Amino acid sequence: MIATVAAPPPGVHFSAPGMSPSSPGPNDQVTVTVTVTANAGIQNVTVHYTTDNWKTTNTTILASYNSTSQQATAHIPPQYNGGHVGYYFQAFDNNNNVGTDTNGGNYFSYAVSAPTSNATTSMWIEIAIVLVVVGAAVSIGFYSLRQKPNPTGQ
Repeated sequence: MIATVAAPPPGVHFSAPGMSPSSPGPNDQVTVTVTVTANAGIQNVTVHYTTDNWKTTNTTILASYNSTSQQATAHIPPQYNGGHVGYYFQAFDNNNNVGTDTNGGNYFSYAVSAPTSNATTSMWIEIAIVLVVVGAAVSIGFYSLRQKPNPTGQ
């Protein structure tokens, strides 16, 4: 009896992606990871992302790829004003076959919380402190430059 083992199907294959941090804030860079495999080996992996639901803005990032672990890693920059980020993965194998993982057309996504009003409040506090310090320096300057009474009375 001879056992036959089927070869894995050709093309590029993706695992379920990971994301860190899981609940990003407005100052957080988001790291996305995915395992990508192909019989021919992987040539490159890119992450495409949007902040306006693919209307006018989309950006492509070349992911770093570790051929030993087969893991691709990319960093999506902070979204300082908060909002929604959608993204998907694309990879080419060494035979120029392309694979795309759009999460079944739904895209992978995450929400970024809006900045809190505390940042605005602390900014105003800092401005007030600077103004007080500048005002004090100006007052001291004027005081030291004022004419002093002549001790001889002349």
